[in-house]
Amino acid sequence: MRKIFTLIALIVLAGNNISFSQCIPNPAITQPGIYPDSATGLAPAVLNQPYSQDMQLRIPVDTVVAIGPLPVTVPITSIELLSFAGLPAGLSYICNPANCVFPGGSNGCVAITGTPTVAGVFQITAVTKTNATIFGVANSQIDTINYYYMTVTTTAGLSEAGVPTLTMSQNMPNPTEDFTTIIYNLPTAGEVEFYMHNMIGKEVYHRTYNGDQGENVMKLDVRDFTPGVYMYSISINGESVTKRMVISKK
Repeated sequence: MRKIFTLIALIVLAGNNISFSQCIPNPAITQPGIYPDSATGLAPAVLNQPYSQDMQLRIPVDTVVAIGPLPVTVPITSIELLSFAGLPAGLSYICNPANCVFPGGSNGCVAITGTPTVAGVFQITAVTKTNATIFGVANSQIDTINYYYMTVTTTAGLSEAGVPTLTMSQNMPNPTEDFTTIIYNLPTAGEVEFYMHNMIGKEVYHRTYNGDQGENVMKLDVRDFTPGVYMYSISINGESVTKRMVISKK
């Protein structure tokens, strides 16, 4: 029950500011979940430029929990927001429905809009309450959700002549246990090589990306990595930058 409650609650990124237009729930979504999911993540924003991101959700009608030795089907009444934090300054959010209470079996959405005024990688944290009925008795569960991140990129990474140089940020979050974000700047567009090595120098990951001139954002899934300290590198046209990453597990 906690797993599915957490999945649904991830989308409830809403608040009290209703100065922006509401998003429109997509009735074509019939599979319970969040779109985009936490692996895809929120679209990156650009400093001092307008930003808009709609997140769609579908709340399941019920879920199955174990009560004693038997599985029991539990109807989900609703999921509601209790608190929200983490959006960068300049961005706001609004639910549809406007009261941020999403009934079981319904479609809903959250619009995140505005113009970010600060750059960085921001962890989005929501506290939600899932309401359900078990044997005719109302029950609720509180969840703290912090799996989403928003990246606000900048025009950093330019030389004094205004030409982009090869730079790479520290991954965020660090330590990480599931997904982490790396921002890198390229002097020219081209094929980028990304490597990870363990502390004895063994290559454990290698991937090729097509990068754009200037700032790029990479989201890395490290859930299958062994906990420990790793060196990660990015290279293009014979240039490379290396930093250290810590992977931890609960």
